[in-house]
Amino acid sequence: MATGRINTGEIEMFHELSGPEGAPVVCLNHCFGSDHGYWDHHLDAFEGFRVLRYDTRGHGESDAPAGHYSLSMLAGDVAGLLDALSIDRVHFCGVSMGGMIAQILALEHPERLASLMLVNTTCEYTEAQRVLWRARADMALADGIEAVHAVLMDRWFTQDAAERQLPGYRYMAETFRRFKPSSFDSVIEAMRGLDTTARLPGIKVPTMVIATPDDPGAPTETSKKMAAAIPGASLQWLEPARHLATLEHPERFNALARDFLARVR
Repeated sequence: MATGRINTGEIEMFHELSGPEGAPVVCLNHCFGSDHGYWDHHLDAFEGFRVLRYDTRGHGESDAPAGHYSLSMLAGDVAGLLDALSIDRVHFCGVSMGGMIAQILALEHPERLASLMLVNTTCEYTEAQRVLWRARADMALADGIEAVHAVLMDRWFTQDAAERQLPGYRYMAETFRRFKPSSFDSVIEAMRGLDTTARLPGIKVPTMVIATPDDPGAPTETSKKMAAAIPGASLQWLEPARHLATLEHPERFNALARDFLARVR
């Protein structure tokens, strides 16, 4: 296994590369406010593949330059990471923010993708959602990350997950507390710029959309719209859950991912 920070051209990114050499590569991108550890409970899904997971700019052990980011910048970081590791193409799976980055990667760097898994993500924000995220970033900057911790945990998980203290719930609760308010602000500006709806037909790789009916961050109709717009995309549901459904149902997600990759490998 290779692990550590690597220069991707603009920043140093933390990554972990494991699995059999010469096997197809699956690249995994975590949700907002977490890090590569998001995937600890999902690695069984990628057995037989070479697995690349990393910390997005502003997260974990990767660099967190000052200033506002863009989704194109974050997708460019992925392309730079692949270049630095001499990897031509990957099967890419992104959750929430990671799924936003995945869409831009597919549209702006299509030659780098073999397939795409878009998990609990969206292709657009309403103006009200943009205003709400800006307010949350301002709150984090003014009062610290703890000021937004509870409201986001409620958004991400069901009450059942909280009461049972599922491993994925505990992971997010602990990891998000380490997220810097300045990084919250930088990355939120990238997410607030999301608007890929009209461009989705341009995604030409095999794609699976995984969604949740009770997801406050990715409404049901938006999930259906994404799957309908991307040529040949399938749509699968994980429930009951909120926004981070894979952490509530890791075995079911693993089965979906395993089946998808078996078809596109």
